[in-house]
Amino acid sequence: MLALTLRMHDLGERPIHADEATGARILAKQLQGEGYTFNPKHYHGPLLSLSTAPVARLRGENSWSQLSVVTLRLSPAIAGLLLVLTPLLWRQQLGAWGTCVAAALLATSPLLVYYNRMYIHESWLALFAMLACPAVFRWAAKPTAWKGILAGLSIGLMFATKETFAISILSWLCALALYFLYRRYCRSQQGQPPAVATYFKPAALLVISAALTAIYFYSDGFRHVHGMIDAVRTYFVYETTGGHEKAFGYYLKLLLWPKYSLGIWWSEALIGILALLAALCAFRQRRHLGAALFISVATITHIAIYSCIGYKTPWLMLVPWAHACLLAGYAFSYLPGLKTSPRIALILLLVGGLAYQSKQSIHATGRQANDARNPYAYVPTSKDAPNIAGWLHELSVLPDAPTLSPIAVVGREYWPLPWYLRTFETVGYWPAPIENMTAFPVVFAMPAQVQACDDLLDATHVKLPRGLRANVPVTLYLHDDIWQHWMRHPEQ
Repeated sequence: MLALTLRMHDLGERPIHADEATGARILAKQLQGEGYTFNPKHYHGPLLSLSTAPVARLRGENSWSQLSVVTLRLSPAIAGLLLVLTPLLWRQQLGAWGTCVAAALLATSPLLVYYNRMYIHESWLALFAMLACPAVFRWAAKPTAWKGILAGLSIGLMFATKETFAISILSWLCALALYFLYRRYCRSQQGQPPAVATYFKPAALLVISAALTAIYFYSDGFRHVHGMIDAVRTYFVYETTGGHEKAFGYYLKLLLWPKYSLGIWWSEALIGILALLAALCAFRQRRHLGAALFISVATITHIAIYSCIGYKTPWLMLVPWAHACLLAGYAFSYLPGLKTSPRIALILLLVGGLAYQSKQSIHATGRQANDARNPYAYVPTSKDAPNIAGWLHELSVLPDAPTLSPIAVVGREYWPLPWYLRTFETVGYWPAPIENMTAFPVVFAMPAQVQACDDLLDATHVKLPRGLRANVPVTLYLHDDIWQHWMRHPEQ
């Protein structure tokens, strides 16, 4: 219920993010019958739009102009709710207390809550990763055909969601390597490890099921084989946008280091402290040490790999941080065996920490959800952006109002502006202004094209500066006759 409340309240209030808007455009093409086309240079896998299409149809939204922000965000919010249930798959290793605590940490983590409310791929990737992780561990502990198939299906769904699934595979391989060494040299704890030959068939089934699952989605139901070829090509031709390069310690500073902003201290250090405590307790008491070793190494390796990559955004931490929440819950698997004083201290730490995480989540997703000072708001859309479309609609319904079509957008990196202009009849996009643009009723110019538009439109249009994204303005040029018409109707 806590996870549901934090993820669903006022789901459509925050202005749409640029990445959400581009994803919405892909979804709209599918809803309008244009099918799915994978672009190996930009965007990601097809599963986000495929998971959202049924939600849109159930809500009667079948086109670009009909789509709503709530419909888009319901899909990742549902993935976030299911993510909270995944610790149940580790109940044998974590115990009842550890399972519940891991779920509570997943439910209240401000990072997870904030991005579970955003129409991007990471929520579904985190869910499938947390389904694949226990499947891989159980396959390693006792390989069978069905375990191989289930692990492969989960990994295939990860691949169909986003190409960064490869980082999880590498992290789990590192964790498996240490887990197998542990099984080999600590047999008194785990018993005789399975013979190598017993892994051949389950491993083959794992790879085949993962490949077939990914191929099915990337090829649009095996109809377009080139989609799977492009899914592999994306590792060689994908183009990242500039401005996202950050230092090695960016993620640790974001999640663990206390920061004062917007009236509260921001930090998820509780999860880090509990995860460290869990690892220490596991190595000291050696209960379910194999599982603790696997989860610990997987968590550390995930964070280390993402930290080594220069391109960084907060939502890339969803998969590693979900692993960290799982490891943190492991600390409470020892709770029943503790004496009264440490048990009470641990419970008080948990209750206080969960309450404060919930408070941070409410702040992060409330009125300051798109405030640049919010540590989880990354390149947020300006509050001015929704008002642009609202004002243009007010202009269009004035008595004897001149037509606002066609609308021109000049420049690049203009998202999410197309989302707010989607209900207007004719909108065109140009990299630079063209000569006959002086006849356009409305022109939007991105910063790099403002001077060129000033030179062209100075005599015919009124210049109105507006905000689009954090530190990214957009300039609106309104034709003189429309501006004068507006000024004649101040009561509107």
